[in-house]
Amino acid sequence: METNGACAPLVVDALACPAGMDPLLPLWSRTQLDDGTWTEWTLENWGSCPDESELLALIEHEWTSLQLDSPEVSIQPATGQVIATVPTIAYADGSPRSHAATLLGADVEIRATPTTFTWAWGDGEVTVTEDAGAPYPDQTVSHAYGRALDEASIVLETTWTGEWRVAGGTWTGFDESIVTTAPGIVLEVLQPRARLVDGPLTTG
Repeated sequence: METNGACAPLVVDALACPAGMDPLLPLWSRTQLDDGTWTEWTLENWGSCPDESELLALIEHEWTSLQLDSPEVSIQPATGQVIATVPTIAYADGSPRSHAATLLGADVEIRATPTTFTWAWGDGEVTVTEDAGAPYPDQTVSHAYGRALDEASIVLETTWTGEWRVAGGTWTGFDESIVTTAPGIVLEVLQPRARLVDGPLTTG
């Protein structure tokens, strides 16, 4: 006979799960029979802490599905036109990105660091660097076009490595990396030509 009253304390109330994870609630089950009736409720699990492998799988999924904004390319000169044979300077924001998530009740931090930058210059040439470049006069990434081009698109592909930690603990690296691609910057490459002329170039 059922009676009203306070519920018995849950086992999960007394559980102290590691890394601040929330305990899993008790699991009950019952089955519907062929005649449409149901069996009695059966307690399958009194409640427990999540398995560490479950948390690790969620952290891995959080990393591989992370939507990172790819660093945008800046160039100098920024006029949309550059001169062939004269180095065009390129650079991007190479700072790390951070992401926070709560997984199974645990506070998870993810840190993404750009480690490789692949610059496609739009003329068939590609440069791979480990730094994001810098503006003049501290430039470290540049490219000199060898000929005039009506249109060249500079595209930057960035490879990121990731680390994670739980509740402010030790950082642990991910095995997989993430690759992002920034929208291309379209420019025109000009080829100045020297011409012989009669007479002096200046008047006066």
